[in-house]
Amino acid sequence: MAIRFNMNLQKAIECVLWLIQRGGMNNCNMYNIWKMLYAAEKYSLNKYGCPITGDNYFAMKHGTVPSKLYNMAKISQAGMGFYRFDNFLVAEREAEEGYLSDANMEALEFGYKEYAGLTFDEVEKKNHEEAAWKKNYISDTSAFIPFEDIIEEDWVKEDLEGVAHRMVL
Repeated sequence: MAIRFNMNLQKAIECVLWLIQRGGMNNCNMYNIWKMLYAAEKYSLNKYGCPITGDNYFAMKHGTVPSKLYNMAKISQAGMGFYRFDNFLVAEREAEEGYLSDANMEALEFGYKEYAGLTFDEVEKKNHEEAAWKKNYISDTSAFIPFEDIIEEDWVKEDLEGVAHRMVL
């Protein structure tokens, strides 16, 4: 049975805002933030058996991308917490950390440290080493990455099968 989660959109927005705040203008490009969030989700899944946002990830030409957040950023509307300006994400407000647990912030900090300060080429090279991206990427298209491919710990896969979609994130 496939592992799937119900995304918590508000929490996902707060994660993006948290990463924007943490990174300052030097690390607010969409490319780095999507990879930071992927690393945070992977960390949380494998350490705690639960993602942070539940957003689905896709393997795209330049790496892993959270689908719903990416689509929101492409629309770039004011009023959703952040908006896209060129290839940067701009916060409209500070993150409401009440939506984030200590474990969530630990994972976000991990994701931030994985990709902060890296150039586009460095981020791409690092993210293309991800087993889930390698397994699912199809030349010049976007392909869904099953959570089973992000999870490295067998105990997590076993625990989540059949119950993940009922979890409250």
